[in-house]
Amino acid sequence: MKRFNFSLQKVLDFREFEKKQAEAELGKAVAEETKIQNTLDMIAEAHASNVRAADSTKDISGMLAAQNYFRLLSQQKEEALMSLAQAQVITEEKREAMREAMKNCKALENLRDKRKDAWRKENYKAEENEIDDIVTSKWN
Repeated sequence: MKRFNFSLQKVLDFREFEKKQAEAELGKAVAEETKIQNTLDMIAEAHASNVRAADSTKDISGMLAAQNYFRLLSQQKEEALMSLAQAQVITEEKREAMREAMKNCKALENLRDKRKDAWRKENYKAEENEIDDIVTSKWN
């Protein structure tokens, strides 16, 4: 009995390679998005801690310094939010590319499985015919 040979195996291997690359790219995009989100969280924590510190400050110079720091944090927050929006768009693009790569890979895997099942059935039928021929030849 000869071994099963899928004629599109090289194409399937290439599609699996593309899928792995898409997974890696998606991972990088999600990591970047998480990094920006962590920056936003740190800005929020800094803002909250400075609000508490500014509430206890009585002198004008401390209040002005706190107000300037709040402006800086607000500016950093706006920049981070813009970066986050861009990162989310990129992540969604990478996610769509990943879905497409998975779909292409799955289609070829299904085709391979169907052909393998047909090959098995064909071989099983051929083996049955050989056994029938052997049994028939012994009786004749």
